[in-house]
Amino acid sequence: MGLFSFLKFRKSNKSPLRFDPGEYVPSFWKDDFCQIEIVPIENKSFIQKQIGQIEDLSEKSGTGYGFTETFIRKPMPTPTISKEIRIDYLERTLTGFQFQKAKHIRFDKSEVLDCESGNTKAFGFYNFTIFFDTEEEFVKNIWICINLIVSVPQFDLIQAALYTLGEECELILIDWSGLEFFDLADKRQIQKYLMDYWK
Repeated sequence: MGLFSFLKFRKSNKSPLRFDPGEYVPSFWKDDFCQIEIVPIENKSFIQKQIGQIEDLSEKSGTGYGFTETFIRKPMPTPTISKEIRIDYLERTLTGFQFQKAKHIRFDKSEVLDCESGNTKAFGFYNFTIFFDTEEEFVKNIWICINLIVSVPQFDLIQAALYTLGEECELILIDWSGLEFFDLADKRQIQKYLMDYWK
């Protein structure tokens, strides 16, 4: 995703709204956007190729203190919006697994996005949130933010929700920080990913 696209996404959702201190208000930073993303399985070969390119560049440009070059990820050949996942379907699915629906999102700490009027939505728990942005009645991008999971029931709900998305929508999860991807239609792969965040 290009910088212009991200700035457009950010501008269209900016809101100075105040929120109740007791409400579920997830947050994300600009760098979190699609860093752990959920995309159509048709992108699997493309993702594998990108991972290989990133690993090669990291090996060549690593200094021990950082990297001398950066890798700009290319857009997915099969964008999520092409799956025509309806907003109402995704919202109904997530609330069915007891995910809370956020009214607001903290963005880069200094901004508050309004989920009711904006095109960015969030569902989850204090330590796990599924974010998505929308275009008309469809889901455009899906990404997550995850922290330590300490409850077995919550672990099970998250795993079941991800599995449902994998089974019904043929989606995979790619974690660009760890350069790993997981087939969400395979419960063992989901569990393997979530266990990294299990206390």
